[in-house]
Amino acid sequence: MFIALDLQIVTNNREIAMRKFLAPLALACASLSVYAAPPSQQSIEKLLSLTQAEKMVDSMKAQLDTPIKLTMKNAMRGRTPKPDEQKVLDNFSAKASKIIGNNLTMERFKPLYLKLYAQVFSQEEVDAMNAFYQSPAGKAMVEKMPQLTQNLMAATPELLVSMNDQIRAAAQEMSTELEALGKGSK
Repeated sequence: MFIALDLQIVTNNREIAMRKFLAPLALACASLSVYAAPPSQQSIEKLLSLTQAEKMVDSMKAQLDTPIKLTMKNAMRGRTPKPDEQKVLDNFSAKASKIIGNNLTMERFKPLYLKLYAQVFSQEEVDAMNAFYQSPAGKAMVEKMPQLTQNLMAATPELLVSMNDQIRAAAQEMSTELEALGKGSK
């Protein structure tokens, strides 16, 4: 009986000692993952190169063409411009294109990319992404993503028609309910 009791005390003491040792160890390991090393500038630059980030910045320039044309159209309020007005519009278009060209460059975006990637990703994650984008699947993704995005943008309106119809119906229902409430309070 005394031997069994002694064994249990030793076992309990061993468990307590193990818990006292393992708890801080587990906490230390967990904190290491929270404080993973930030990625190096060089590894982020490699990732930006592999993902062709410069092409994404350039594609933003093309997307701004539509708002510029809309601005010019709105300035004319639906009428056809006279020759002197067309010169003003052309001048604006050239100025806007120059402003966009000077501001939407990889040189201007690169410091922002470096800062944000360093804030969000660890070195291990950037290394894994670099490995992926060097693989055939990663290269295919970079090559085919613009086409996928373009196809998605073209298909989106079809998906939104039903949603827009449902929102219009809900808005009509809301208007009817508000109208009924207004008549009831009079």
